Amino acid sequence: MFVGVGPARVRDMFSMARKNAPCILFIDEIDAVGRKRGGGNFGGQSEQENTLNQLLVEMDGFNTATNVVVLAGTNRPDILDPALMRPGRFDRQIYIGPPDIKGRASIFKVHLRPIKLDPSMDKDALARKMAAATPGFTGADIANVCNEAALIAARHLNTSVQGKHFEHAIDRVIGGLEKKTQVLQPTEKKTVAYHEAGHAIVGWFLQHADPLLKVSIIPRGKGLGYAQYLPREQYLYSREQLFDRMCMMLGGRVAEQVFFSRITTGAQDDLKKVT
Repeated sequence: MFVGVGPARVRDMFSMARKNAPCILFIDEIDAVGRKRGGGNFGGQSEQENTLNQLLVEMDGFNTATNVVVLAGTNRPDILDPALMRPGRFDRQIYIGPPDIKGRASIFKVHLRPIKLDPSMDKDALARKMAAATPGFTGADIANVCNEAALIAARHLNTSVQGKHFEHAIDRVIGGLEKKTQVLQPTEKKTVAYHEAGHAIVGWFLQHADPLLKVSIIPRGKGLGYAQYLPREQYLYSREQLFDRMCMMLGGRVAEQVFFSRITTGAQDDLKKVT
């Protein structure tokens, strides 16, 4: 960005907002210009600070009679300059987390509208089913699932999207692209199978473990296999629940030790989650 362009654009933006009052001014990804100041005054860093200073000046000139509401969005509130959070500026912070199962169902209904579904499928029932199978998914993840399902159906020359296409789409979003060119050796495939089965069996016998949906040993993304669970919608966990979850995560590592008397690097992601 050329010197002086950032502050000029901020002035023009607020001037346009005043002319169109009453209105809402929304600044997306405000961390791009609202990062904490300091750390040098050279080149782009100096221009970024000048842009932030102009933003602060413009917001100080607003009052309740301006009829302009200024909102901003970011995924990194921890790196924002403290001056942005002072009273009179962005003094109200609203955290928006991933949607719950009802929210996911509503989002699925929106993204299913333009998709031509199989005539035997009910759109509302499908939305509820997909919402239950996608815990922790954000709105962007849900949109990605619907888009991937339509692409998979098109690749298979289907005239409509079926339930199996959505299942494959969820697998792709969770685990990544299927690596058809990655051929495992028989011993490696057996190790992966025992590892994933270890997760499933340990979870089956534990009272507080999350329900298991499916286990796969098809290489996807960075993993050679994965186990998909359906965690409950809850916000507080007891000591017993956490202990059972840890045991379930380590079930694959224990299976390798019991049946092969050795362990592999396949449990590195499990260890990361446990710790």
